[in-house]
Amino acid sequence: MKEDALAYYSKPKDYLRFIEGLNIYNEWKILKGSMNTRGEAIRHKSYAIKLRKMFSDKKAFRREASISETVSWLDSFVMMTRTLDVLKRNNSREEYEKIEIYFEYIIKMSKKMRIDFIIRYETNLLLLEVRMVDNFTKLKGTWTKKKSELLIYKELMYNYIGSDIKILTYALITLHEYERREKMHKHIKYNNNQAEYLAEYIHKFMIKNR
Repeated sequence: MKEDALAYYSKPKDYLRFIEGLNIYNEWKILKGSMNTRGEAIRHKSYAIKLRKMFSDKKAFRREASISETVSWLDSFVMMTRTLDVLKRNNSREEYEKIEIYFEYIIKMSKKMRIDFIIRYETNLLLLEVRMVDNFTKLKGTWTKKKSELLIYKELMYNYIGSDIKILTYALITLHEYERREKMHKHIKYNNNQAEYLAEYIHKFMIKNR
């Protein structure tokens, strides 16, 4: 599976080291606004260039990464990092260090369909899609759409994944957290709760229920 992902991290600290290495000044903020508009503001930043180069160097996608994709990745990194923080608190060190992460995994024989993240724990795989919406009214509809896509991804992967592997799915729908420099406290609280729920799901159905 490693060769089919844009990046693979054999343990959480490897992923966190990668995030730290991006050198994002004052960390990344999930801002209100279109992905393209937000992307233009960071087009020439070193971390954006590095991510697009990773995509290009992979030579598996037949195109360049768009600037909107780069913003989407950065938003999803925030939520993944928060989820790992919760997992580290709520699991033993041995359990936590067994977590593997695949980023932008390409499903075989699928015309380049990609999954945002796959989290692996021993023989359990969690297919994770992350999407940001701009208000609470869009949460349910977006979750339903992404969940349906995930079920298709799951079916496609079962065509070639071993019978000893269990595949789970999770759609993580988030909200923007800042409007310009103003914190959206209700949205931040919602996103933090979502990271907690995802960590609990991984704990219950992947780590403890094997």
